Amino acid sequence: MKAIKGDLQSIKKLQKQFIKAQQQIAKQHEAIQQASLPNQSIPISAADVAFFRQNMKGVTPLLDTNRIDRQNAPLKNPEFYQAKRQQAEGETHLPQPKRTKAPSTRKVSPKTPTIDAYTYLAQGMGQDILPKLKQLYWPVEATLDLHGNTLEQASTRFDRFVSTCIEHQIKCFLIIHGKGHGSTEGRSILKPKIAAWLRDIDAIAAFSPAPEKLGGEGALLVLSKKPS
Repeated sequence: MKAIKGDLQSIKKLQKQFIKAQQQIAKQHEAIQQASLPNQSIPISAADVAFFRQNMKGVTPLLDTNRIDRQNAPLKNPEFYQAKRQQAEGETHLPQPKRTKAPSTRKVSPKTPTIDAYTYLAQGMGQDILPKLKQLYWPVEATLDLHGNTLEQASTRFDRFVSTCIEHQIKCFLIIHGKGHGSTEGRSILKPKIAAWLRDIDAIAAFSPAPEKLGGEGALLVLSKKPS
């Protein structure tokens, strides 16, 4: 019987120790939860306050620096960028450059110096523009390749490409129309159309057939005017 009594006492003692440990764990858990709650201020002891004040001695607030908050510069053409956003969202298209879909036989003003149907110099441009253009004085900054496009597809892509180049002040760009080797007529259908379209855009300063390394007779090298 004594052995049994001793065993019961040991069990009761262990049970008390277990309950006490569980209570301590619960208190610690509650303290952690309270500390993590938002908008709960942690009490600061008098010793902490004194330590803070001791370290802040001699500190003075900064004087007014007359700082000016930076503001974004206004866009030159907000309608264009709004149209670009709408186009990206599939709502509409970019504004197109002002031109008419004139035939390649469009008459050119006698005051506008033109060497041939595919070499153009806008009125008021210097005579050195075309030689410089052919010599790649201005680097080509953008290229549009219309190989395999129908006339309707080429017209849409041409308008978007040229309007973007003009908006972003691209000085020199290349339009590849092909030489027409694959067409039933044996000549480029797009070439005369593109030349006529370019002539009808006021922002175009000049264009000429590209050098051989850039496509030769199958491409037009285009120069835009400086923005007014």
